[in-house]
Amino acid sequence: MNPTRLLQMSPAEIGTRARQAFSQRWGKPPACRLVRPSAALAFPDPAPYGHGEAERICEHHFDLLGYKDLDFSTPIDWHFDPVHQKRAPRKPWYQIPFLDFEQVGDHKIIWELNRHQHLVTLAQAGFRDEILAQWTHWQSENPYPIGINWASTLEVAFRALSWLWVRSIIGDFHDDLPPALHLHGWHIERYLSTYFSPNTHLLGEGVALFAIGLLCPEIAEAPRWRKRGWRIVLKQAETQVLPDGFHFEQSVYYHIYARDFFEFARDLAAKNSIAIPPSFDRTIEKMNAALAALSQAGRPPNFGDDDGGRVIRSPARPLAPSPARPVGGIYSMTDPRSQLFIDAGPQGAFSAGHGHADALSIQLITDGRPVLIDPGTFCYVCPERDRFRGTAAHNTLQVDGRDQAQPKGPFAWTNLPETTVDRWHTSETVDLFAGQHNGYYPVIHHRWVFGLKSKFWLVRDLVSGPGRHRLDISWHYLDERDIAIQPTAAHNWSQSTERWDWSPVYGKKEPAYVLRFSTETELPAEFAVLLTPSEPGTFTQTKPGAYRYEDTHGVHEFVFSSGGFVYRRDNVTEFPL
Repeated sequence: MNPTRLLQMSPAEIGTRARQAFSQRWGKPPACRLVRPSAALAFPDPAPYGHGEAERICEHHFDLLGYKDLDFSTPIDWHFDPVHQKRAPRKPWYQIPFLDFEQVGDHKIIWELNRHQHLVTLAQAGFRDEILAQWTHWQSENPYPIGINWASTLEVAFRALSWLWVRSIIGDFHDDLPPALHLHGWHIERYLSTYFSPNTHLLGEGVALFAIGLLCPEIAEAPRWRKRGWRIVLKQAETQVLPDGFHFEQSVYYHIYARDFFEFARDLAAKNSIAIPPSFDRTIEKMNAALAALSQAGRPPNFGDDDGGRVIRSPARPLAPSPARPVGGIYSMTDPRSQLFIDAGPQGAFSAGHGHADALSIQLITDGRPVLIDPGTFCYVCPERDRFRGTAAHNTLQVDGRDQAQPKGPFAWTNLPETTVDRWHTSETVDLFAGQHNGYYPVIHHRWVFGLKSKFWLVRDLVSGPGRHRLDISWHYLDERDIAIQPTAAHNWSQSTERWDWSPVYGKKEPAYVLRFSTETELPAEFAVLLTPSEPGTFTQTKPGAYRYEDTHGVHEFVFSSGGFVYRRDNVTEFPL
């Protein structure tokens, strides 16, 4: 371990990590001690299933993440990545470098199968014999502590939740189920991600510990697990959710993911008469309101990682409508059909493992369709990881071909930028955003966005600082017919359009494009585009910081300065700030 990191640890963290390291090598799971028969307790209702999907599962063909019809052979190879034709080694889990793509392949694909969420589908379809065959085979192929499927405590937690769900549907399908759940509970408690990944990992582990403890009262340790798991869930509701209701990892997907865990735990508690603190309900309500604020055009934007997995859960409660407001540093300009988003929040909690280098990036959703897009995640450990999460993959400005932060492994960044919001105004007719970030210090990127509701958006970039630099501004989109991206007439930047795939779900690529404006120049430098869903008019720059746009609605003039902003239509000042 890095000596600097060691010096930053508290005595509690050092002690916990030391105990976990010792237990990995010399700790032995205790025997399962049953104390009384299982009580009849309630589990949340599973989501609907498709009978055709259940039949494909019986043939060992699976749709996982963005991959379709993956064949894991017969019997199932529980350690295999069929996409990249790689197999994880059979050795103790703590010796497996699961982030090493060359040795393991994509561990996410292996783990997605081993979450056993497909067994819930089989249980709903009544395929008890297939469940029994797969479950017993898994036990023989994954003897503790051998194999990659013990290497992540969160994955152990997911698998335990799946088994509990199957048990709630078809009952105790094997005599060894209670001991197997005991082993999972022991492993989760022993290797909680308290310091390793105190985010959705720790939250999911707490949910599973709570569920095993609540639903397996015949296990001697159950009362302790129930109390500890519930305590973890309630604590994470306080620490992982920001005051405005957004999840602290700055990923819209992980916000939904965390909310699902909280909803699931709440439903489980309510069905079994566990007292629910009012503050916990308020946290879930704030998360729902935050998601509603980001989804007014039919779907939320895709800032940050999205790995495609989902929590098996009861149906979510309806989202209440919410006015447009900043959520997690994401500012939205909303009209009846569209939402334009500007990312002005931090890159993420801790080392921003699930954040992207996308400060001041813009996305546009119209009628539920992505128009100006974030290219997505695609993978976590493959060679394209940094390409999809880097600055060039987002609708923002890049200096000298650099990322705004420097990647450090697949789940960390260093030299994170600081973003400052200078102005924000929203009304029934116009919106104005002004912000800056220091990711290229001493060069500073300033961005203004002015929106005239249901008409157009003007985006002006100013780059200040010393010296001569290469500047690139990217605009990623799916279909050029959805939006006109219009630079000023007679600009002197180069302009190119190229293919740049996007990943709508983990592991899947689809065609997309990027329009890029580039120059090499002395600073300061500025550039502006006008975004319009209709036929564009004439857009010109009249002097530094001043622009004119003429369309069928009139003549629009915009003047930006360090002291403010003025918008005039047909020579009448409509918006001074």
